[in-house]
Amino acid sequence: MGDIPATAARILVVDDDPVFRVYFAELLGGMGHEVRTAGDGEEGLRLLRDWAPDMLLLDLRMPGLDGLAVLDAVAAEAPGVPVIVVSGTTDIRHAVGALRRGAWDYLVKPIQDPDLLGHVLDKALAHARVLKENWRYHERLEQEVRRKTAELTEANERLTQEKAQVEAMNLTLRNVLGAVEQEKRAIAGAVRCGLEARVLPVLEKLSREPSAEARAGFLGVLREELFRLCGEPESAGPSLAGLTPTEMEVCRYLELGRSSKEIADFLHCSLETVQSHRKNIRGKLGIRGAKVNLNA
Repeated sequence: MGDIPATAARILVVDDDPVFRVYFAELLGGMGHEVRTAGDGEEGLRLLRDWAPDMLLLDLRMPGLDGLAVLDAVAAEAPGVPVIVVSGTTDIRHAVGALRRGAWDYLVKPIQDPDLLGHVLDKALAHARVLKENWRYHERLEQEVRRKTAELTEANERLTQEKAQVEAMNLTLRNVLGAVEQEKRAIAGAVRCGLEARVLPVLEKLSREPSAEARAGFLGVLREELFRLCGEPESAGPSLAGLTPTEMEVCRYLELGRSSKEIADFLHCSLETVQSHRKNIRGKLGIRGAKVNLNA
């Protein structure tokens, strides 16, 4: 749609009678409008497409493509352009047919009152301007709707991606927390088992031992066991790795210079049992030969 001036307009006159073409061109030109004329329907449609007029003055009876066919073409190609039919026939059926096909008004030639024609033109052009503004408004509205729709679609895609990322992170976090919880339970179980197997027996013996030296030995054993439970076996020294709590006690008494008989008394066991422990200790520590003193 071209812009429609508020006062002057581009008007296309389509009439096979050259007298009326000249008459309308002079009359409309005198009103300040820009006028072009066509002698038949085919030429009129060509100018409609090439020149893009604001209004048509159209005769109905023309050779070749008549006025009704031109009306149909205008309705299909330029529905916003008003068409005023100016015909020499007074048959009401022609007027009704033209109006049904989209004509804005129907005037009978010859035009006796130029002011009437000017009034009809002004009303038709004003209506066309309103249609033009409505069309522009709807076009802008459609563009805005398309823009907002694209923005919402993009935002929705981003939210979908972010949601998927958050869900993946939450799943990973749940897996990590589950693994940490399992590890905590495993560590707690291992510590509990270690306490029951290695620390509590030493504490029990320590509570019943009257000798200060023996208690010192038990405390040393207890210290080593606690270090092992804390995951620091190096604190106990590599030479004590793999020894049982009782064997650790035997080692402590040997470190204090106690004899096998004294150790048997401290541990409330037989001398043979202490000798067996000493043999096991030598084997675990890789000590070979009777000349190597276990006290070392």
